[in-house]
Amino acid sequence: MTTKPHESEPPDSRKTISTDSDDWIRQFIKHLELHFLDASRDLQPGASVSELQLATARAILVTFIDSGMEFQSVLELLGQTAVAPPSVDVAWSDDLNQRRFTLIDKEIQGALTPAESIELAGLTRIMRDHVESETNLPMTGARALHRKLLQLESRGESD
Repeated sequence: MTTKPHESEPPDSRKTISTDSDDWIRQFIKHLELHFLDASRDLQPGASVSELQLATARAILVTFIDSGMEFQSVLELLGQTAVAPPSVDVAWSDDLNQRRFTLIDKEIQGALTPAESIELAGLTRIMRDHVESETNLPMTGARALHRKLLQLESRGESD
């Protein structure tokens, strides 16, 4: 894989990223800028900060969707970002699971706020990552089953 240095850092301290990653990021930023310009055309000259923030959020959403993400995946990504601070891996826990159940109950009751919907999407993504991770595999049971199958095979009891 070819890597190229990040151009905004001095040459001696540059970290390298793959060319594909660099290209994806550059394309995403170009599209984000175009979507933001489109969204800002609808703003009044004296637009408030909240109106600017909403236009920016819409541009980000459209850019993610244009990059190939499904709407629900964008929500999960934003929710995961909101739940997990940068550079911190959130370990799935009983507290997070309980919070997710509480939010699911509110969703069923039709009382889930938009912010809670994003939080639920993020918690669901973290839970799925946990369930699908190698650290969550039942290795002790799998090893015991493997030993038993090997013993059966050595005795000629397997098909």
